[in-house]
Amino acid sequence: MPFVLFLLWIIFNGRVNEDVLASGILAALLISVFCRRYVGYSTLNDRIALKKAGMLIQYLPLLVWKMIIASIQVIGIVLSPQIKIRPCIIHFQPRAKSALGRAFLANSITLVPGSVTAELTDNGCTVHALTPEIAENMRNSVFEKMILKMEENA
Repeated sequence: MPFVLFLLWIIFNGRVNEDVLASGILAALLISVFCRRYVGYSTLNDRIALKKAGMLIQYLPLLVWKMIIASIQVIGIVLSPQIKIRPCIIHFQPRAKSALGRAFLANSITLVPGSVTAELTDNGCTVHALTPEIAENMRNSVFEKMILKMEENA
């Protein structure tokens, strides 16, 4: 954490000289001591955050890819001469343990075209989808598998 704070200090100052370096080191150390004492910061938190950042780097391309694929599918459904839209609402219990994991899942579902998370509670997730096929893909989605893997590594 002190190193990251020091780098941010230099970046935000926009210049590097003796005064900026000295005040940056002092500020980074003071903030680190304050966080350790009063906020409960530990270096273990940094390691956990780095693991999660690595998983997030794997998750984001998957999300973007699923968004592209779903966009193409929705375009096909909308432009089809036959009406293939059969809206449905499903309710399922996400396996993610943390509130953050469930929120991440709900937001990922909403970002993918063709589905919208209507409600997220402790009792489950309610999703509106354009077709029953899209809805059924929500129950055991790759998003949920990745989120579960992130929670295990935490």
